[in-house]
Formats: sequence, structure tokens, C-alpha cells
Amino acid sequence: NLYDAEGKIQFEKDREAAHQYFLQHVNQNTVFFHDLDEKLDYLVEENYYEPEVLAKYDREFVKLLFGHAYSKKFRFPTFLGAFKYYTSYTLKTFDGKRYLERFEDRVCMVALTLGDGDTALARNLVDEIMDGRFQPATPTFLNSGKKQRGEPVSCFPAGTPVDTDQGSVPIETLKAGDRVLSHDGTFAEVEALIENPNDQALVSISHFGHKEPILCTPEHPILVWTTRDVDTIIPGDGADVFNGFVWLAAKDVDPSDFIVTTAPSGVRDARRYDLMEHVGSGFYEEVDGLIRKVNSDKKRRNKQRHFHNFNSVNRYVDESYDLGLILGWYVAEGHVSKRSTNRSVATGVHFTLGAHELFYQDDLAEAFKRAFATDLIRYENQSDHSVRMVCNSKVVAELLLSLAGTGYGAKRLSSDVLTADEEFQRGLLMGLFRGDGCSTTGGMVLDLVNPELVDQIQLILRRLGVMSVVRRYTNQAGNLTGQVFVPGLPGNNEDFILDVGKNLHNYVGRKGVLRTTYQVVHGRHVYGIRDIARTDQTPEKVYNLHVEGTHTYSIRGTVVHNCFLLRIEDDMESIGRSINSALQLSKRGGGVALLLSNIREHGAPIKKIENQSSGVIPIMKLLEDSFSYANQLGARQGAGAVYLHAHHPDIYRFLDTKRENADEKIRIKTLSLGVVIPDITFQLAKANDDMYLFSPYDVERVYGMAFADINVTDKYHEMVEDKRIRKTKIKAREFFQTLAELQFESGYPYIMFEDTVNRANPIDGKITHSNLCSEILQVSTPSRYNDDLSYSHVGKDISCNLGSLNIAKTMDSPDIGQTIETAIRGLTAVSDQTAITSVPSIERGNNESHAIGLGQMNLHGYLARERVFYGSDEGVDFTNIYFYTVLYHALRASNKIARERGQAFVGFERSKYASGEFFDRYTEKVWEPQTQKVRDLFGQAGIHIPTQDDWRELKEAVARDGIYNQNLQAVPPTGSISYINHSTSSIHPVAAKVEIRKEGKIGRVYYPAPYMTNDNLEYYQDAYEIGYEKIIDTYAAATQHVDQGLSLTLFFKDTATTRDVNKAQIYAWRKGIKTLYYIRLRQMALEGTEVENCVSCML
Repeated sequence: NLYDAEGKIQFEKDREAAHQYFLQHVNQNTVFFHDLDEKLDYLVEENYYEPEVLAKYDREFVKLLFGHAYSKKFRFPTFLGAFKYYTSYTLKTFDGKRYLERFEDRVCMVALTLGDGDTALARNLVDEIMDGRFQPATPTFLNSGKKQRGEPVSCFPAGTPVDTDQGSVPIETLKAGDRVLSHDGTFAEVEALIENPNDQALVSISHFGHKEPILCTPEHPILVWTTRDVDTIIPGDGADVFNGFVWLAAKDVDPSDFIVTTAPSGVRDARRYDLMEHVGSGFYEEVDGLIRKVNSDKKRRNKQRHFHNFNSVNRYVDESYDLGLILGWYVAEGHVSKRSTNRSVATGVHFTLGAHELFYQDDLAEAFKRAFATDLIRYENQSDHSVRMVCNSKVVAELLLSLAGTGYGAKRLSSDVLTADEEFQRGLLMGLFRGDGCSTTGGMVLDLVNPELVDQIQLILRRLGVMSVVRRYTNQAGNLTGQVFVPGLPGNNEDFILDVGKNLHNYVGRKGVLRTTYQVVHGRHVYGIRDIARTDQTPEKVYNLHVEGTHTYSIRGTVVHNCFLLRIEDDMESIGRSINSALQLSKRGGGVALLLSNIREHGAPIKKIENQSSGVIPIMKLLEDSFSYANQLGARQGAGAVYLHAHHPDIYRFLDTKRENADEKIRIKTLSLGVVIPDITFQLAKANDDMYLFSPYDVERVYGMAFADINVTDKYHEMVEDKRIRKTKIKAREFFQTLAELQFESGYPYIMFEDTVNRANPIDGKITHSNLCSEILQVSTPSRYNDDLSYSHVGKDISCNLGSLNIAKTMDSPDIGQTIETAIRGLTAVSDQTAITSVPSIERGNNESHAIGLGQMNLHGYLARERVFYGSDEGVDFTNIYFYTVLYHALRASNKIARERGQAFVGFERSKYASGEFFDRYTEKVWEPQTQKVRDLFGQAGIHIPTQDDWRELKEAVARDGIYNQNLQAVPPTGSISYINHSTSSIHPVAAKVEIRKEGKIGRVYYPAPYMTNDNLEYYQDAYEIGYEKIIDTYAAATQHVDQGLSLTLFFKDTATTRDVNKAQIYAWRKGIKTLYYIRLRQMALEGTEVENCVSCML
């Protein structure tokens, strides 16, 4: 029974249950090890722990750290806390039957992971977590240090040659700003080189297009063409499932598949080269289109103005077939001569042809005359039956050097050549193959002691529609040689061989196509797979690229792929990509919130045809199905939320999806709903005015920016008067009545007070929506997409890196500043180590902002322990000063990190932190306790409350060094972690003095509120008794010191009406609350049996 014979709660029964749980279950099902060395070695060898985490520390330190954690003699104070930890967090054997960790082990692995080799930080984290002051969020606490977690890396080993506009370059040497060849033939910019640790044996894939195999990790996506019925793991970015083009992990590629290749596409007009740029020192001028050298000899100047021995050439040379032909001969059989006294100065260009190749000699000489307006001088060499053709012009030589370089085995085609006009490239191939090519029975072959150049030639052949095969071998002289073979296939290939016209007496050709070897499918060259194998190569480091726009790059022409709040823009590409991103995030067990405010309304025109748009509802249905599908994959349950602006024309349709009697075609069962409400909506309701709803399509067309980015309060009356914007109207008060009715029925929607949020936002840009639990408030920017769903521009979306302080334990801390700094450093490590490469906009947001969310829990537990009523003047006063103090130390810690790393978050210089505006309210006003009780609490705890001078000093430090984290605080609802940490959830009051839960097969479980005894029960009034005003007052005191949001649930007695809900909404808005989470009505059923958790943020 919950109560004894005297009617008192039997708290000792809970402690006894926890004790028996260990004796009867945990101890009997925990794997035994003789010592820590044996345990750690076993867990590493059996792939339970990541060896890289432990390798960053000396083993003696690791043993000391574990010993330090165990010396704390931690015991779970409640049965539910112990039960939650062992069922949900601890490491288990692969069959799930036995435990491999105790609480101390999990804490140490979290500390070692986040410490990343920093022994001081690791020890501090152990102290803060073991003593209950800081608790990382579930993803961090659950996964840190575990080998079997998260996404396997998708990367290539060092030395892998990536096709760039400067030729083939080893992947590890690439850097941001370099340009790589993508699946669509464009050269896209590298945004980042990603280096990952690796413990996976590499997969080797070789195909008939290039004998050199590709080595990569098993998970790396490869673009293939297949006749199998398989799904693509990445939509877009070159995938076309209908026609058989799909992305597959390397380990899943089948021998029957074909590897897809790419080639540079024509992306610019033919160029005209100005040879005056290559003249160097001296005096030159243009005369009748020719470059002439001015006679600098003053004694003879009036006799002749120009040197007659200077080889005059055309100043301007077009990028033509002729220039390409000359360059091809130069690459094959040419070299540049240089001064004997200064080897850096070119003096001319030389070509060597066979004496019998009279046609080629004449062809080259005529092309040279047309291109440069000068002649090639021929010198015959009887000894080797060759003819040397020479042009003694430094400007011609310098032009050729700029296009292809010079030197034995050192020539490379420049980006100008790789992206040149097709006629120019055709001329290049003619000269090249006539110089070094040779016809065979089955085709034409070209050998060069320059394998990287051969790879470039294959790219150009492919661009011109000529199928080719490349191999490498060592010639008789011991030199590594590249060979490109053009098979004599009917069509483009045979036409090319005949145009080259070399040694055609050898050529017979091929009558058919070996379709298992190479094919052209929908214009793409695909090659059959020669071999797939797992290798024994396990490099310690592997590399990937983040490529802007296309998100693909190529390795010897083979296409590969680069390595959570989301915006959806008003186009099919954005909608499709967002659904894919939602799937990618949800399958990882993450919660995803999406903004729908920019989607055109139901009935809006598409391409000027009226009544074509279906509005937001079909997108919501697609998202709900996507999340449900992702949940079936077996991960921690994913979940989704969608936000819509109150002045969107689909707002009523949006809300109606949550009604109990909604038609199944539109009913949304599992997706959470949020509404964005600006100040103007409240003002209209107060005046009992109509409320206009505006077409997002028209707003963007008129203002040139997305509807979500418009300040509706500022532009409202202007938009009402603008006849170019379609609009409808509803009654503002009826809108709020509808909100209240729906919240009574379902608890939804969440509410974000748009103008309040953005007034308090210290970061440049607009906050447009929140997350599943309404506490994450960060600036996002839109992405743009191509027709195939690849990115044309990667925007900035949001991820949540969360952890919470236990207020009671933090107030007991011997050094509150150290506690908060350790928490900030721990969460920063989470941000630094987060890599969600499957959603580049999330990845970019995380990398640029380093945003974290330090939360709080156990406010009610602490207040009751100190005999302070929740929501009283003393309770609100404490909340104000506590959050004020936390803010100071959080900013101070982030400033310290920025100073240490020499780096602030991207955009810091445009923030209110940089301008100093953020600090004005703290430097211009004295913040101190207003009640004696709170003064005593801080005084007895020995906690210094920051003064104005402290803030002035911090303001100067931030102006000088910045802060590392764009966002620092966010207060989420806390679920399972609250039980493990023995805390009241978040900063709201308890829902019941003793919570009663149903836990699977064990049935009913009791959880008494922290610090509650039979002597202080009066301080544990539940949330329904306290009422919404005191809860809002408490949150309002905290909100002013939190840069993001606080997840605020409102509780109402079962006698409440929709009018009470509306009054609470208005009260919250007036008090400066940023967001409202759920509405909860007291149920007549057993109290405490219904506990809501936010999947994404529950700590």
C-alpha cells in the first residue's frame, strides 16, 4: 500500500524496492570481471566500446577515473530511477540478457567521450554527473563510448584520387573552396573536408571503365544503375529510381549492377585568350591585330620601331578546334624551350612528328597559321626519321604552359580545358591521339607515362559521348603508365577512330556491344563490375567531403556521395527533400519539427492555373507516414511536429486535422501541431476585429522573401491594403476560441509567440518556428534544391544538443561557476562531435553555430526542500536570481572557450552580444534578491550573485573574444533522466505528489517526488492546484535570462472552460512567455498514470 496504518506515505518501501531490485535482478544478471583491465579489454575486443575513446587517455588515468567514480558510493534513491537506468541506458550483451555496465561505468564513458582526451574535463564531468548536478540528454548518456551506435562512417582512405578542376587530387589534401567534379558534370565547391576515425575493413570495387579499384568504407553511397528491384538510400543527387539509377551502400552493390560515371559538362561559352597577358617584360603593342615588340634601342628607334626578329603573333586567339588540335599535339609530342640563362622564361614551343606523317604535319601547320597568324618552322632529323616543328614565340609557349603545363609525365589539363567548348575538346583529342595513339584490331589505344592525365582524357572522351576503358601498368623502362582504350563500337566510338585516322590498316572494329561490360543508359556511361571484395585494409583515418549544392563528387569518374529543425519552401523540390531529411533524422530516433508557413494555401494557383494547390494537409499526411515508416526500422521512436503561421489561409484546415471527429482522409494522429502567433493577432482579438489570412505565394512574390520571414505585425495593414496579395478573413476571437477547443480535445497545438521570441533573440536573423517540445528557438535559413532534389544552396537548419542541471544539487555545489562551465564544455563537446551528414542543412547549422541548450530540472523539488511554495513571491524571486546567475556563468564559459580556440560562432559580429546591446539590461540595472528568504538561500550556499561590475567586465571580454556558442540555454521537459537523477521534471510543478506509472510487465510503479517527506507535504501542491498564473509567473522570471525557450505545460482542473484557456494564453503573452507546450486537463482517472514525454528532448 502507498499509505501505512496512520495514513502516512511509506517512503521506505520505495528504498527497499530499489535495494531488492539490485539483489534479485541486477547483481544476478551482471557480467563479472576480475578487474577493470579485464573488463575494458573485453569490451573493446568484443566491439562493445570504441577503442578510440579509451586510446586518447593513459590507461592509468582511466583506472583512476573509474576508481574516483566508484568512490562516490552512488546508490539509486528510488526503484523507478534504477529500473529506468538498467532497462533504457546501460550497456547490455548483444542478446540483451545481461548487463555489462553499472551507473558509474556509463558516467565514466560519457566523461571520457566528451572529454576527448582532456583529462581535467573528463574528471570534472564525472564529478558533476556522479554528484547529480549535471545530466546529459538521453542520446549522449545512452550512446557515448559505445561501438554499436549511430551511423557508420561513409568515407575513403587517404590517397583516394578525387576529380577536381585542377586534375586528380588526393582526397586528404582537399580543402574548403576547392572544386570537385559532381554527378551532373559541374564543378562544385567543397565546403569541408571531414576526417573520421575508422575501424572498418574497406570494400574494394573495380569496374570495366577503370581497372584501378575504388576503396571505401562499407557504408559509403555509390551511384549505380541496376535492373534489380531495390530502393535508393538517397533520393535525388543523381538518383532516378524509375530508370534504374539508385544510391547503394558499397557493401550492398551487387556484381550484376553497373557503376555510374560522370564527365565535365559544357558550362561556359568559348573563350578568347589575350596573348598580351603572356608577354612578360619589355615593350609591346598591338599593330593590325598582331603583337609587335617595340625597339628599345634609342640610337636606332627612328630607323625601325619594332624588332624584326620578334615572332609576331595574333593578340587574340579563340578557343577553337584549331587551338584544341595544337594543344593535343603539344600534350602528346610537344615541349617548351626555355632560356639557358633563366630556365623560368619560355622561348618557344616544339612539336616532334614522324617524317612520313606529312598530312599531320600540314594539318598542324595550317591550324597554327589560322590560330596564331605565324608559321611553324620544320627541321628534319635524318637519324630518327622525325620532323621538329618549331615556333620561337614566348607568348604562344606561355599560353600552352598555362593550359597543360610541361615536363615528362607532369602535364595536366587545366580547368579551362576541362570545361571548354566541345569543338575545342574534339580538336584536343584529335591532336592527342594522332600524336600518341595507335589503332588496333578492336579499337584505338593511347599510352602516356602520366596516369593522372589519362584519367582526365577519359573524362573528356566521356563528355563527347565516346566510351573508353582505362588501365595502368608498368612499362619496360619501369615507368608507371596510363592507357586509355577506345573500343571500336558502332556509333560515336567508331566515328572518333575514323576521324583520328591513324594506322587504320590495323583496325577491324567490333560488331556488337558487350552489354555486361559497358553501356550508355539515358546518356550516362555505366560500367559493369569487374570485382567486389572485402579487403583486410583498415586505415585508422578515412575522409569524406561536404560538397555545396550537388553533394556528390567523383573518383576517376565514378560518382560517389558526400557525407533538426527544417524549413520547407514552396516548391516540390523542397517538399521532397524535407520529407527525405525527416526520414533520415527519424530513423536515428530523433524528433523533427518542420515549418509549413511558406507552403501556398489550398486552392492557390500553380503556374497561373487557379485552384491547383492542395495546401499543407497532403504534406502533413506524407510526413506522418514517413515518421511511421522510420519507426518501423527499429530505432528509438522518432516523432514529428509541424508549425504553421496563424495568418496562413490553411490555418483552420490545419487545426481541424486534430479533431476527434475529423475525416480519416485528413486526420493527423501522431504528428504534433504548432501555431506561430504574432502580436497583431492578439491586438485584433482585443479589438474584436477581423483577422486577415495572406497567400504565402503572393507575399513572397510581392516582398521578395518567404512569408515566414515577413514581420506580419509590422506589415499587416500594408498587406491588407495590397491588392496584389490574395487574402481571406476570419474573426480573430473565433480563431482563439478554436485554439482553446482543440487544446481541450487533444492538448494541441503548441504555440510560439513570434514577436516575443524575436524581440528576445540576440542573434541576427528571424526565428520562424520551434521544435517538438517548444524550447528550441534558433535562427534558420532556407535551402534551395535542384530538380533532382540535390542542393543548389545549403541553408542552415537546427539540431538540439541538450543537457540539464539539477537545481537543488547545483545550489549545493561547492563551486557553481565550475559546475556550469563543466556543463557548457560537455555540451559543446556534444555539438563538436555531432555529425548528421545525411542532412547537410542540419550539419551546416550545427557546425556554424555550435548551439547548445543547457536546461534545468528539479525546481519544485528544491523549493519544497527549502520550504518555499512554488509560484510564491519567494519562489519566483529565487527563479529569477538563479537563472540570472546561470546565464552569467554560461556566457563566461562560452567566452572562455572562444578565447581558447580563437573562434566565435559564425555571425557573432552581427549579434547583440557583439554590439553590447544584450548586456545593457545587466549593466544598467541592479539584479538582486527581493526577498530575505532568497538572500539567505544564496548566502548560505556561498554563491556570489553577479554584480554590475561583473557584467561590465564580461561585456568587454565578449566584445574582444566573442562567444563560441550561438545559443546557450533551453529548458526542455525532462522524462526518464529525471527519474535517474531523482528530480522533479523541468521547472514546472509536480503533477502528483506520488506519481503512479505502468511499466510494462512489472505493472504499477510508484515514484514519490524528490525530497518529499511526511513533514513537508504541503509544499508539494500539484500543478492543477497551483494554477496557470503562478506557473506562468515562474516561467516568466526564468524566460528573461534564457536565450532560447522553456517548455511550458499549462495544467487546468476538470472544471476549466475554453475561456480559461484563452485567458491563460493572453496572460502568458503579456508576461513575455515565448512558447506554450501542452495543455493538460486533470482527468478523473487515477492521477499520475499518464506521463507525457517529448521524444526529441526528453532528457
